[in-house]
Amino acid sequence: MELRQFRYFVAVAEEGNFGMAADRLNVSQPPITRQVRKLEEELGVTLLKRTSKGAELTPAGAVFLDGARQVLAQVARTAERCRAAQRGELGTLEVGYFGSPIYRVMPRLLQAFRKAAPDVEVALHRLSKSEQIAALKAGQIHIGFGRYYAPEPGIAVEQIITEGLSVAVPADFVSGAVSDDPLAIFKTMPLVLFPKSGRPNFADEVVAILKREGVEPTIGAVSEDVRSALTHTAIGAGATIVPGTVADFAWSGVRFLPLRALAMECPVNCIYRKADTSPLLKAIRATIRDFRRDYAQAGADG
Repeated sequence: MELRQFRYFVAVAEEGNFGMAADRLNVSQPPITRQVRKLEEELGVTLLKRTSKGAELTPAGAVFLDGARQVLAQVARTAERCRAAQRGELGTLEVGYFGSPIYRVMPRLLQAFRKAAPDVEVALHRLSKSEQIAALKAGQIHIGFGRYYAPEPGIAVEQIITEGLSVAVPADFVSGAVSDDPLAIFKTMPLVLFPKSGRPNFADEVVAILKREGVEPTIGAVSEDVRSALTHTAIGAGATIVPGTVADFAWSGVRFLPLRALAMECPVNCIYRKADTSPLLKAIRATIRDFRRDYAQAGADG
């Protein structure tokens, strides 16, 4: 049996006339007559009773009509799902992430992606930067998110946004004379850096920023991640510089002083395989472009 036989039969059954079915399908009548007869021969039943006015369903034809409609509807649904998959609107987007982008940027970006592609599942994997690269090369993830990545053959690094910085200090710290220049804190208070691993990393960037500003702090600790760095800060072991994202949240025992003069120094990047032609990657990159445009527009308006 062929799909066209199903379509021809359903058209004749619904129109009650071979000629009208031919007009509806925009084909000549003989092929329809021929294919319906072939269908009856293959099934070994009579589906349509020919009359002077056209055709009427037999009891067997009525049963077959119901099934034929279901088959055609399922084929249509499957075809649309195939087209949706090709557009990147179906499947599972595998995402790797590392560090503080998970706090604000990624949720907002992936929320926008889910609105654009509601039938796509998003799977999140916490992976170090080296693990992200390995997973990309193995085809285990489509995209990774972080801040700083070393150049890697075959891997593209794309900047999503840049955001401001803040100095995290103990909650009982008295700002006083440093309120206009938070970097002056590091003349008297040790600097807590993070993270320890994944070079290049945010710690490298912080040291470079301070060097450019003529500040040479005492390193009080190098923490595994932002959470442990803020814990060091809360207990008075030093102050730490964090991305603006982190300052959006309430952290026990810590408060934040914005570094307005150093705004837009901290990037959020994504990485992906340059050779990846996956529709899902294409779809998330389109969302990233829109997200970046909207973020820039919001900054211009603000």
